[in-house]
Amino acid sequence: MDTFLFLLLFTFFAALYFILGWRASRNVTTAHDYFVADRQLGVWQITCNLIATQLGGGMLLGTAASAYTTGLYGILYTLGMALGFIMLGSGIAARLQQFKITTTAELFELKYHSPLLKKIASLLSIATLFGILIAQVVGIKSLLASIGLGAWFIIIPFWISVVLYTMIGGLRSITINDMVQLCIITVTFVGIFFYILMQPGALSLVSIFSFQNQFTPEPLSFVSIFGIICMPALFSLIEQDLAQRFFASKSPRVATLSAANAAFFILLFSIIPVYLGMQAKLSNLTIPDQANPLLILLESMVPPFFFVLALCAIIAAIVSTADALMNGISANITLDFNLSRYLQVDTLKISKTITLLVGIGALTASYYVPQNVISILINSYELSVSCLLVPLLVCYFKTSVSRPAAFVAVIVGFIGFISGRMFSMPLPKELVALILSTIGYFVTEQLTDIKRHTA
Repeated sequence: MDTFLFLLLFTFFAALYFILGWRASRNVTTAHDYFVADRQLGVWQITCNLIATQLGGGMLLGTAASAYTTGLYGILYTLGMALGFIMLGSGIAARLQQFKITTTAELFELKYHSPLLKKIASLLSIATLFGILIAQVVGIKSLLASIGLGAWFIIIPFWISVVLYTMIGGLRSITINDMVQLCIITVTFVGIFFYILMQPGALSLVSIFSFQNQFTPEPLSFVSIFGIICMPALFSLIEQDLAQRFFASKSPRVATLSAANAAFFILLFSIIPVYLGMQAKLSNLTIPDQANPLLILLESMVPPFFFVLALCAIIAAIVSTADALMNGISANITLDFNLSRYLQVDTLKISKTITLLVGIGALTASYYVPQNVISILINSYELSVSCLLVPLLVCYFKTSVSRPAAFVAVIVGFIGFISGRMFSMPLPKELVALILSTIGYFVTEQLTDIKRHTA
């Protein structure tokens, strides 16, 4: 690899993202604008936001690594994300837009009339999003380390530049950068995909199915499918950084169309990392321990300039997820806990400060966690889904809801989440937690109704 060329492009893109974010920040004057862009974003902007939020290191590097081992089954994680967008586009996205709120945790106060539940939900959301954010930092560090550029004086300045543009401009900075980053990712990987397809000995898209038997036989079980497909799909229904995009939409129609567009793009684009992961296996390349097969394949099959561009595109994918996560966490902390009231400081200033602290905190934490990106992601999803999915889905569509039932659903879901890590279960531990949460909600609701009618 041409190290000088990489550092040149790496620095150029870091500067570009910061400049675009800084320019967008000049129009941000209120916390409302900072988090939901005055609810004026259109279909193209929201679509790019949604795709960029999900198109991170797990999607590119994780999918390719999985396809290298299991072949076509490598698409399962991405299939979960696409399924989530399909469900959102089937009515949930439009419903979220109609609430006119800023965080999903606010629904616990708006619908269940419980400020305490709102704070509990917010804490769970913060923990989940922070775990996913750490995974993005780990992804960047691992990528740079794999090409011999994992030194702190390269990682830290770049990460700080991402944190700064997110801090100063909020969702408006993120939106303009997401559109640019998505163009870089799409053009680069579509170009590389067709370049490799035309190389002698490369797999054709038609023949790829006939080679599936050469991959590690890994029979699909209900347990494995539920974890890798259902967790990303279900989490997307309550995910703060995705919901924030729908809150920022101009109308329910914009929210619905954007979710459908994102599902289509994610499914179509997933062909590329799955194909490249399988190609790496069938090319009999030597993959060192801890190395990602996608990077090894690209380095061996494409010209140096395009390999460097691919590295920058992967980093752009990770960054486009990370900035959304920082903004979402900042919204949870600043608004759900009403910090401006206690600190007597302007909400916008607090929001920016919290974003800065979250970004620095994620970088620090990334040095103390396991370095498996997919594992961090799935475990992070599970916490919020186990506790919050049931009461949130209920209040999305029911006008009459039960505050005691919501409390029980959250508590029992958390007990299920902890139990799944302590005991062996015949069913997926994620499903057990959801079943417990569901039973807890509806049984408590029925008991509350009976008590009310007999009083």
